[in-house]
Amino acid sequence: MTVDEEFSSNGGYKITSSVNAVEKLIEYNRDVRGIDDTKVENEDTKKESSKQKQQKQPPKLATSTYTAPSLISLGRRENSTSPSNFVTAFWVCPVGAGRSRFMSAAVGKTPFSIPRWMVHINLNNFLDQDTFLLLGQHRSVLKREAEGYLQMRDDETTSNDVRKSTYVYRSPSEKLPVRLGQFFDATLARVPNRREGVLAWYNKNVYNHKLLEPWPQREQVLDRYEQHTKVCPDSMDVVKRCEKVIKTSRTIGFALLFMRMISASTGSSFMPTSRIPIISTIQQGVSRFAASLLLNRVFYSTFGLTYLLHTVASRIKKEFFFKFNGELHRKDIKYIAKNWKDL
Repeated sequence: MTVDEEFSSNGGYKITSSVNAVEKLIEYNRDVRGIDDTKVENEDTKKESSKQKQQKQPPKLATSTYTAPSLISLGRRENSTSPSNFVTAFWVCPVGAGRSRFMSAAVGKTPFSIPRWMVHINLNNFLDQDTFLLLGQHRSVLKREAEGYLQMRDDETTSNDVRKSTYVYRSPSEKLPVRLGQFFDATLARVPNRREGVLAWYNKNVYNHKLLEPWPQREQVLDRYEQHTKVCPDSMDVVKRCEKVIKTSRTIGFALLFMRMISASTGSSFMPTSRIPIISTIQQGVSRFAASLLLNRVFYSTFGLTYLLHTVASRIKKEFFFKFNGELHRKDIKYIAKNWKDL
């Protein structure tokens, strides 16, 4: 892994971390974890010719770039300076002491445009895995930063080195977080109103004993509707569309069942015939249409389609509300522990 830092003439700062984008888990499983990957090796043998062609070309670089003050971008490139065909960008914008607004964008050369709401579903699933953990670190990190400011003189604007004794980095791949920590240590104390805001947060929470309060529940922290859906026009639009599909499919389904029950009890006639010719003709047409709907093949096909639409719309709608409960969290932890076991 290589890490490059850049300081521009206008005071800007950028740091880029690059590593070869190659498959590492197969060799790791075989050499370190002692797992027999016979099936994988057989598949590799079948694809040996294609892999040999790929090996002739140098692997792409997986790059992570932080551009001060709030942009993080990820992408794969031919080299450190070449453009990427697909870039994922995140903006973490501070809005107060210990608070930020998270925004993202995916930019790439694709043959078609992916609906934004589909990207939002995938992003929310990703964020739910880490947000509750970050909340658990929130109080401790701000408390340690405030204690560092308390040890500094009021007129002192040097670095706040409390992070060095707070974080411990063990993996060689954590070179980027180490450099970011050094950058924040050297700059946070000079950010306008940063020290005052953190100390105000510290005094408020220490004197009111709020640091000892229990954490908010998952339902509150991971409430997608409050934090994302209602402030995102694309997500709100798809939720409203799903609600219309749910109501319409439910109405059609109940109407089909009702007509089926009436047909079974009264025969093929659904309504009394009228003596007025026009009304009688309309009634006969409606009766024939309803009778055709109630044929077994047509009925079950129509009812199945409405049920499918109702189910799909309901599941899409649920993605924009609270989802990542304790049960899903435990399943996720088991999956991580199975694929990334501690040595």
